[in-house]
Amino acid sequence: MGDLVKHDYLKVFAWIRDKYPSSSYKVLYDLHCIILGLPLNSLDTITQKHIKQSYSQILPCYAPIEAKTINKYLDLAQEQAKLAYAHEEIPIGAVIVKDDRVIASGYNLSKKSNLACVHAEIEVINKAAKYLNTPYLPDCDLYVTIEPCLMCSGAIINSRVKRVIFGALEIKTGAVFSQYRVFENKNVNHKTEVYGPIDTVKYSKLLQQFLKSKR
Repeated sequence: MGDLVKHDYLKVFAWIRDKYPSSSYKVLYDLHCIILGLPLNSLDTITQKHIKQSYSQILPCYAPIEAKTINKYLDLAQEQAKLAYAHEEIPIGAVIVKDDRVIASGYNLSKKSNLACVHAEIEVINKAAKYLNTPYLPDCDLYVTIEPCLMCSGAIINSRVKRVIFGALEIKTGAVFSQYRVFENKNVNHKTEVYGPIDTVKYSKLLQQFLKSKR
């Protein structure tokens, strides 16, 4: 129970800082006091330092996304996957969202480009970077129908995407949970939060149909 309470108030502070970046650590100390029933402003310097260290060790967590928002943008990514299917590309689609607006959309283009690295995630990252005229996307969320592979996970972290939301697990190549847990590495310079799998049955169906047709 103690660990659960500790995690929750640290997470709540992370949410607060996401919405109000100027929030000071005093808010974190006050939350600690409230949870433990201590008087406000009663923590000594050593305790404050320990709390800050605990906060720095949690995985990234931003203000929660509503389920309807997740479904809305994943379904747009699914539309991109359908376009890929129609062009006989591996049917994985993605979109990048900033300030509740799609700024990039795309799908796998490995066959058309004759390049193995042109996955849906890479395609939308490149488009978004070009649109914003910056190599980094810290205020952007990437929605993709299938769990990103190792290559795409690295690209997501290197481009400093805020969150990645994926629809279905990819058991053989997935680098979020299935084969690797890239986003749990606390030593990387940028930490991306992960949502998913949202609905493996729904978002893997098109890919399964495509693979079955090629056998």
